[in-house]
Amino acid sequence: MPKMSSSLPEGIEDHTRFQQRFWCAQRWAWIGFAAILGAALFGALGRGGPLARQELKFTSGSLELPIVTRWNSPDELRVFFLPSSSDRRLVLDPDFLTIFSIEGIDPPQKAANYENGHIGYVFPADPAAPSQVILRLHTQTPGLHSFRIGIDQNVIERSVLILP
Repeated sequence: MPKMSSSLPEGIEDHTRFQQRFWCAQRWAWIGFAAILGAALFGALGRGGPLARQELKFTSGSLELPIVTRWNSPDELRVFFLPSSSDRRLVLDPDFLTIFSIEGIDPPQKAANYENGHIGYVFPADPAAPSQVILRLHTQTPGLHSFRIGIDQNVIERSVLILP
């Protein structure tokens, strides 16, 4: 039987220690919820926010792709080509196609080829202005995945986290 406090009326038990532990657990739960909410606002749990996408810069352009995305949901890969007199080539690792399916390419590629273990999508050049290509993607499997991606000869390895 718990100790009885002399300041409490008869028949009332002192639960101060339990109440203090309960309040401590409640404060930790609030902190955890605030951390999850902050992560969601900054994009660490899916699309949107500064932590959800990354920009890769190359000598002939740049890529904007997801860092964190959701499983079985649409996403985009944006390719920005600098003005050039020769055709530009987006290079993807075959592993990229096991992570994402390409639902569409806007504008469509001029040609596609496979060389040196990489898939290349060739786009016409515009010597007067930069051009943009958008690949509409659909995620395939959840988890942390790595792949190689680049423009022309500059290819680097990147990772994406696909949350369930």
